[in-house]
Amino acid sequence: MKMKTLVVALFCLVFAATGCVPTAELYIGKPVTSAPVIKLQKDVNSAAGTWQTFDVTINYNYAVDGGLLEISGQGELSQHYQTTYNGVRTIRVYLFLLDADAVVLETVEIPAFLFSTEDKFTFNVPFKVNESIKGFSFGYRGVASDMDGQAYFDSLP
Repeated sequence: MKMKTLVVALFCLVFAATGCVPTAELYIGKPVTSAPVIKLQKDVNSAAGTWQTFDVTINYNYAVDGGLLEISGQGELSQHYQTTYNGVRTIRVYLFLLDADAVVLETVEIPAFLFSTEDKFTFNVPFKVNESIKGFSFGYRGVASDMDGQAYFDSLP
């Protein structure tokens, strides 16, 4: 009986380990079509701007130095969520590195610890880049809440 339990437990462990894919990897190969795409500017070593959707605003800076790309910035929920809700149950923010056709080549989750809808998150992410990376975009999935309910929001490829 112990052997049978051990075999079943081992089978379940192998099944769980091989079936797990990090969330960030789910977007690789998918095109970004419903969110702004920032194209890396040729002959420019650094640039700044604002990436914005109905739900989220991210003010970013990027700098290119040889084969290193560093993207930093600050993000927050839009005024809609700040005035309508008071809490954030969950939020996941992603940075997508894109090819010339806005297809995701690499994804990194940006730590965004928001408890109140008025909180802000900051990030600074360095990457080694190659010639195929032509731009970037952001994505997110979250839940805002208050005493009367909650709202789900997302923008993902």
